[in-house]
Amino acid sequence: PDPILGTSLAYNADPDPRKINLGIGAYRTEAGEPFVLDCVRKAEEQVLKETGSTINKEYSTIDGPPTLKALTQKLAFGEDCPAI
Repeated sequence: PDPILGTSLAYNADPDPRKINLGIGAYRTEAGEPFVLDCVRKAEEQVLKETGSTINKEYSTIDGPPTLKALTQKLAFGEDCPAI
């Protein structure tokens, strides 16, 4: 995996409550959650009105979320491609 995003995966898997994520530069709250700027919240509200779903603010793995990866492979190679 990507060395920087790999540290995020290791961080997420570590149960130690004293852990600190040093792998990805992002604004964080005191609780360690992603801090979302007000302008981003407003844009997100508009997106949510249109999509009706939730949005995850964490960085994804370098190759993308599993559901997106599967859809992208089918789109690029075709539904019946034996390689996927």
